[in-house]
Amino acid sequence: MKRRDFLKISGAAGLMSVGGTNLVQAQGMHTGPYWLFIEAFGGWDPTSFCDPKGRGLGPNGDISDYDQNDVQTVGNIAYAPPPDSFSGGGGLFSNQEFFTNHYQRLVVVNGIDMGTNSHVAARRAAFTGSLPQDYPSTAALIAAELAPDLAIPYVVGSVSETTVTNGIVPRVGLGGSELGAVRELAYPNRSVPTDARESRQYLSNSNLDLVQAASAARRQRLIASQRLTRINGAQVLHDSVRDIDKSTLGAFVDSLTNNVSIPSSFVGDSRARQMINDAQNAFAAFESGAAATAHVRAGGFDTHDDHDARHYPRLMGHLAAIDFIIQAAIDRGFGNNLIIVMGSDFGRTNRINSDAGKDHWPIGSMMVWGAQAFVDGNRVVGGTDNEQRALQVNTSTLDIDSNGVTLTPEYVHQSLRRLAGVQNGGVAAQFPFDEAALRIFS
Repeated sequence: MKRRDFLKISGAAGLMSVGGTNLVQAQGMHTGPYWLFIEAFGGWDPTSFCDPKGRGLGPNGDISDYDQNDVQTVGNIAYAPPPDSFSGGGGLFSNQEFFTNHYQRLVVVNGIDMGTNSHVAARRAAFTGSLPQDYPSTAALIAAELAPDLAIPYVVGSVSETTVTNGIVPRVGLGGSELGAVRELAYPNRSVPTDARESRQYLSNSNLDLVQAASAARRQRLIASQRLTRINGAQVLHDSVRDIDKSTLGAFVDSLTNNVSIPSSFVGDSRARQMINDAQNAFAAFESGAAATAHVRAGGFDTHDDHDARHYPRLMGHLAAIDFIIQAAIDRGFGNNLIIVMGSDFGRTNRINSDAGKDHWPIGSMMVWGAQAFVDGNRVVGGTDNEQRALQVNTSTLDIDSNGVTLTPEYVHQSLRRLAGVQNGGVAAQFPFDEAALRIFS
């Protein structure tokens, strides 16, 4: 419900005498879980981490450059070792470290047929759930359904086809001019929004107090002059919440300076570093009560040449950044109130091309991390055969079943909607999926 609609209803029902401000504040609060969507921009290679294959598989026997016997397992999740060219370690983060750290809270979804090899179409499908339809991102839909009255309900690292909103909820960038505008809204009296010194204010504190007192007195006179009880009640409620968003935005931008520093291991990885910065800004928005969902991303995965030499270090940097982000959320106290959705455009081909690279392949994977209260972890749903083609799953048991269905973005995002509890909501009804909400995540 929009705040303006709530005020209308509250005023009409005479609710201003029952709870007053508390009722409206409760309407604007979001207690979680918070949602962070992380995008690997360009098309990651699941066979290099969560859908391992090894040498001898694929139509040419060259899906991946590692021995099938070196595939590792932790809990119920199998993962790929480094290719031979990196088996010496090289100082890289490892699949073993990532999956060992997080398997208990992780659901891996393999064998997702994106239905396209086009970057733009696949990215949109990967984060909205629909290839043919013009749908908003699932992050936007969750924010619109669960937290529409927050100051900046949906925050993003960058604006793209993966963060579309279709006008259902505001979308605010976590950097550049958009973040600058948020600072100005939070502190309109500062000539430099990041400078709290009184000497850099348009009005001194004493003069600002006079202006605010005069404004409050005028509002009270207008309220007192209203003789209709219902309208008067609505005015009282409106006045009681007029500064909530401003206060929330102030808490958000103030907390940006308190973000955890980034370890030196990320100094040479600008993509991972930016993704960590964006995620920490999103966390500040969550903690202040300003936002409920966020989307961040890092690129470098479109490796049409020198795949092993380029893709594996990029992928390990990406997983290292996610590992750091998860630990940061835990350290900040809301790791048990967070769901992280990880995805990419699609996968990469089941063969090496003439440039030692891998091209676009429509079969991909996603991973979802979350506390046991939300996500039934230590599981793999779906799979691919020895040529990296999607296997069908039983809609009831989710076991591999030749009489089952092929997983698509629609199935995955319908299940994400179910996990968020919004699959039957009014906003979701505007963007329906035909597929059933499988119990992929819980």
